[in-house]
Amino acid sequence: MAFNLGSLTDASNLVSSVAGGANAISNFTSGLASAGSFADFASSGRLSGALSGLAEGAGDIMGAVAAFGGDSADPADWRVRLSLANWTSFKGSPVLKPLKDAGGLIFPYTPTINIASTASYGAVPTTHTNYTFQSFKNSDPGSITIVAPMNVEDSTQALYWIASVHYLRSLTKMFAGTDPKAGNPPPVIFLNGYGNYIFKNVPVVVTSFSTSLDAGCDYIGCNVVGSMAGAIEGVAGGIGGLADSIGGALGGSVSGLGSITNGISTIAGGVGQIAGLAGSLGLGGTTSGGVTHVPTKSSFSVTLQPVYSRNSARNFSLDRFVQGGYLNNSFGYI
Repeated sequence: MAFNLGSLTDASNLVSSVAGGANAISNFTSGLASAGSFADFASSGRLSGALSGLAEGAGDIMGAVAAFGGDSADPADWRVRLSLANWTSFKGSPVLKPLKDAGGLIFPYTPTINIASTASYGAVPTTHTNYTFQSFKNSDPGSITIVAPMNVEDSTQALYWIASVHYLRSLTKMFAGTDPKAGNPPPVIFLNGYGNYIFKNVPVVVTSFSTSLDAGCDYIGCNVVGSMAGAIEGVAGGIGGLADSIGGALGGSVSGLGSITNGISTIAGGVGQIAGLAGSLGLGGTTSGGVTHVPTKSSFSVTLQPVYSRNSARNFSLDRFVQGGYLNNSFGYI
């Protein structure tokens, strides 16, 4: 992603947007005077934890608000659709805006979908019998494979193609690093399509995604934007990493250099976490991502795995399932 140093207005807006968060952090740290100076507090690593805690709390609040909002798709729309992940960084991403506007990732052309259900049985070895008895083990809804054509005719459709690829890539990655939810697995999303008796709010995770950039078709260029906060977070991370490297290489030979580089790294880390928080909340404006070219003709291959919690599996009723009693459920059994 290109970081546009000329977008000083956007950078100024970002600083203004996170000023309240920075003041809250300052007030919080001043209340910990009994723990020592702010420098001691920062160098002990507790500043990072405080920032992460603030980000996680704000993220949980925004995530809860988003959960009540749901997707804006028409219930009568029977096209195959993957919901947008219910996390603020996904819903506020400028790259994913075409999907948010559409109410999720809707496959524009009718895809080919393969579904399967299996029941596992184990043979019970019985002495002196001509027939083997079978003991039921478990059932498995199996994976769902979607192969969808994705043709592009103009720059608007090209942006949708980019958003779809970026979204499916993101759904195969866990939260890590300085993420407020670091350590959590990739998000669970919902699959809908073809009406209530086929796919109705089926909870799934993306286990694989692939597409091809064919040499035998034309390509369309379009301008893509990214998050200014994310760009600043990346720059701050780079500065902090460079300071650590310099301090590690020369800190022992140059008097006082280690303390200086540690201070730079701490400040850069704080700036990066504040920018990361702003980005997760959709604040800070955008920055140019340059021109991206996409193929006019391609195909997506997506493999989904239905996932159910222990509680939902325990409360499953076959009688209710057979009679269609789960049609209006918040999530769908298949």
